[in-house]
Amino acid sequence: MANKPFPVYKLSNGVDIPQLGFGCADFPQGPVLTKAIISAVEAGYRFFDNAPFYLTEAGVGEALRASGVDRSEFFVSTKLPNTCHAFEDALKSFDESLKRMRLDYFDMFMIHFPRPKQNQYIEAWRALEKLYKEGRVRAIGVSNFLENHLGKLFEACEITPTVDELECNPYLSCAGERQFNERHSIRTISWFPLGGPIGTIEAPPGEIDMTDPIQVILADFRALNKGKKVLLRDQVLAGMADKYGKTVAQIILRWHVQSGLLPIPKSKDPQRIVDNSKIFDFELETRDKATIDALNHDRRLGPDPDLYEGET
Repeated sequence: MANKPFPVYKLSNGVDIPQLGFGCADFPQGPVLTKAIISAVEAGYRFFDNAPFYLTEAGVGEALRASGVDRSEFFVSTKLPNTCHAFEDALKSFDESLKRMRLDYFDMFMIHFPRPKQNQYIEAWRALEKLYKEGRVRAIGVSNFLENHLGKLFEACEITPTVDELECNPYLSCAGERQFNERHSIRTISWFPLGGPIGTIEAPPGEIDMTDPIQVILADFRALNKGKKVLLRDQVLAGMADKYGKTVAQIILRWHVQSGLLPIPKSKDPQRIVDNSKIFDFELETRDKATIDALNHDRRLGPDPDLYEGET
């Protein structure tokens, strides 16, 4: 029997979104993905974060249908690829994602990266506004947008994003971006909430599959991030885990929620998926949360949104 679904945040347009989501990037096709999604549903996850680049939209849609849980209980999001910022391309991409996932609507649709040199994200946002006004998506948002990108959006567009999905964790706390988002009633979603996969810092076992675009990008990240600290091995957090009788990952995810953030961890391991969900039965003391806040040293693993112009 599935666990009780998680508490929710209310987005600025009144739509409820679970306080903990499940990231769907970096999964092999087939049984591993299906097992992970079913395990997540059984653990209480209802928010599933997708993107065409992840190459998992079809598999996630199939697994959600196989779960036996009614579609109305899920909060399914996906993103607009960086190559589709032109107005008509954005509309087409939305339809293609719906078709891959075999859905009638999305709960949320986001621009994946601003790609500022391309300078088309205003046009893309107007396409999202059209989809929202037509009732084809319940909420629209952005991903990897910083204050300067959002400021430009505010000047040109009618609807304010409901969310901004940023790389965010105790080593990259994004305090300024979060404060800006909060002032504009934008909920910050945290990707790499556990500090990013250790494979982005240390070489994973086995060889890289150069036909897998995500593995190739992770290999590039690893070259850039070699030697950086691993959040899940932080000794301060390990001490807190002992104090609260929790895992380090649970301590980190609890920090996100108590900070008003919405983390979207991912795992292929069913037990870790369950463990990551168990963050609503305890609360960090004020001084402990402040200690975690102080771990920030702006350690970014993923692309810098001001610089990234990749097509994915």
